[in-house]
Order: sequence, then structure tokens, then C-alpha cells
Amino acid sequence: MLVAWLVLSTWLVVRMMALGDGDLDQRMKTFASMLAETASASTDSQVQLQHRLAAAERIFIDGLLRDLDSIEGYAPRYQVWSREGTVRYTSPGAAELMMPTDGAQFVEIELAGSRYRAVSATSSDGSTIVTMTERADHRFSELLLKVVKVIGLSQLLILLWCVSVTAIAARRGFKPYTALAQQLSNRRIGDLSPLNASRLYSETAPVVQEINALLLRESTRLEIERGFLADAAHELRTPLAAIIAQVHLLTSTIDPATRAIAVEDLQQGMDRVSHLLAQLLTIARLDAIATPTPLEKLDLAELCRQQLAPLSRMARARSIELTLEAPDTLFACVRRFGFICILDNLVDNAIRYTLSGGHVAVSLVAHDGEFELQVRDDGPGIPLADRERVFERFVRLPGQIESGSGLGLAIVQRITMTEGASLQFIAGLSERGVGFALKMRQL
Repeated sequence: MLVAWLVLSTWLVVRMMALGDGDLDQRMKTFASMLAETASASTDSQVQLQHRLAAAERIFIDGLLRDLDSIEGYAPRYQVWSREGTVRYTSPGAAELMMPTDGAQFVEIELAGSRYRAVSATSSDGSTIVTMTERADHRFSELLLKVVKVIGLSQLLILLWCVSVTAIAARRGFKPYTALAQQLSNRRIGDLSPLNASRLYSETAPVVQEINALLLRESTRLEIERGFLADAAHELRTPLAAIIAQVHLLTSTIDPATRAIAVEDLQQGMDRVSHLLAQLLTIARLDAIATPTPLEKLDLAELCRQQLAPLSRMARARSIELTLEAPDTLFACVRRFGFICILDNLVDNAIRYTLSGGHVAVSLVAHDGEFELQVRDDGPGIPLADRERVFERFVRLPGQIESGSGLGLAIVQRITMTEGASLQFIAGLSERGVGFALKMRQL
């Protein structure tokens, strides 16, 4: 606002100076012409000429300059010349020997160390020439002070008014935000209740609504995390208790057969805890990722072969046939961590819940700009009524005898939703079991 005021005031001053300078020039021309006509009509003595010129001055000054608000301190300075080049009259205070200017053009001259602006006017009969002068520095200071006084004062008042109104408006406009900040600062740690909107200003309504929505999301997330931690602690309690019991048995028995059974049970308990901790770390990592990792162009066929190699040892230990049907190469842009988690969890679940001597088949195909990963088994399958529940955390179906964490399919669904892919149930092998089909765009 201050910059705009300075620019506008400067422009107005310069503009009015130019207009005022033109007005003063016009005043000089008019006055010189009037005096020239007065002097040319006078053929009397020098005293009468002086009286006529003085009367013309009074008429001009009193009749015209008073209306122009420029009479104060004004004293005309001029010389009257005859056609022959002799000086007929010099007004008081006028410089000596002011030669007539060329025609009616204004010129800048220097007389007695001062700068003057001069113009000449010739009477209609051509007998008399009047040269009118004004001090250039006095004219500028007189005009500038008047312009600055009128324009500067008015513009200053406008600026003060605008600044005052803006300051009051800003103070009142930010008052709702100050109240909102005060309400937030008074909150205790962990207080995620909605903000009080009893005095909801229109300025802060969108902010309050979005903050309340954020608090609701955070509250929901914290409730989920609390439930997750409680479930995790519950799931870890059983295998840890079993491990402690087996360790106690190992340290208290000397029977080799009993010790061998205890060692085997201890190994199974440790495997279960290790598997559960790995699943919990995967869930924690997925929850902690604020932004997805960049996509990578990977050969999914080769990646499947690499990941199924260690899982095949688990399948052989359970006398389960694990097969892979895939092309030699299949390139797609995916996130390595997400794809590996989906593949490992689907195949691990299939192996765990397939009976000894069963079959787990993995296939990878591409068609219509998509790739499809299928994992099928010929195990007991999943009842239709329970197929939605298996994607919840720590949910294990009744009647399951195999150890598990109940997190594998929850991890798969979480990654599938993040990647914008689709996961569907499909038929298992040999009209038994269950299958999963993951479809994703082949970018």
C-alpha cells in the first residue's frame, strides 16, 4: 500500500507540475500581450505610459490572477520596447537590457546570476514589444509547494485512512484464528477430541472442520494400533509360554526321549514366534510408510523363481509339491517389497494349511496390459461365509490345527489396496482347496 501510494503521489505531483507550468506560461503570454496593446495605444508622455501600464497590471492581477489563486507575492517584471529597439519602460525589479525573444517562444536566460524564463509579445500594430520575465527557480518553488501542499496532504490522509481500516479489518479478521490457536494451545497431550465449534466463524469453519476430521482419523488410527498391540501381545503370550515350559522341561529332565520331544516342541515354538515377529514387523513397516516407494521395472518371472526357492524347502519338509508356471521373462513396473510380501504370504499360507502330500501351484501370466499372479492349493479351503473375515488381523478360522499368526492375508490385502490392484478368490486344485488371483496393471 505504501509503495502504491508513493507511485501515485509521485505521478500526480509530476503531472500537476507539468500542467501548472503550462498555466504559468499561458499567464505570462496573456499578460505580455495585454501590456503590449496598452503601451502601443499610448503616445503620451513617459508618466502617462507608466500610469497606463500600472492600471493594466491592476486589472490583470485583480481580475484574473486572483481566480487562479496565484496573486500572493506576485510582482510582474517586464520591459517595453519600441519597434526601433529602444526601451520605453522597465518595471520595478526587472533586469536591465532584456532583449526581446524570438517571436512568442519561451527561452531560458541568465541575468545577474539568476535564471529567468522569458517570452515576448508584440502589439497588433507591431509598434511595441513587451518582454515578460519570471525567476525560474522562484516559479518552480512556488508551484511545487502549492502542488505538494494540495496533493501530498490529501494523499497522506487517504493513506492514513486506508492503513487504519486495513489494520482494524486485519485485527478483527484474525481474531477467530487467535481464538482457535488458544483453544489448541490449551489442549492436553493425547487429547484428540473434536474442537469446540460453538462460535464457528466463517473464516475458520473450513479449518476447524478439517482439523476435526484429522483428529478423528488419528483417533481411529490410534485405536487400531492399540488393538493391534493388544492382539500381538496376546498372540505372543501363548508361544512364549510354551517356550518357557519346554526350556524348563529340558533343564529338569534327564530322559533322552522326553528331552528330544521337548527340543522338537521348543523348535516349533521358536519358529512360531519368529514367524509372528516377522509378520508383525511387516505390518509395522506398512503402517510406517508415509509415501509409497518408487516403482521398479522387474522381471517378475525371475523374482518368483528366486522367492519360491526357500519356500520349496518348507514344502518338501511337509511332503507338498510346489510348482511354478511362468514365462521365461515377464517385465512389469512394481514395488519389489510389496510384490515379494504378497507372493511369500500367499504361498506360505497355502503350504501351511495344505495337508501332507498335497499340491500348491503358482502361476504367472500376462494379458491385455495386466499380469496375473495365481496361488492355488488342494487343502481344506475356506468356507464362503468366512472369506471376508480371513483378511482381518489375527483372525484364524475355527478347527485349524496348523500354527499361524492370522496376519498373512491381512498383509496381502493391505498391500493390494495400496498398489491399486485387485485380489479375488478363485477355485483351488482338484476341485478342492482355495486359490487367490492378484491382478495388476503391467505399466
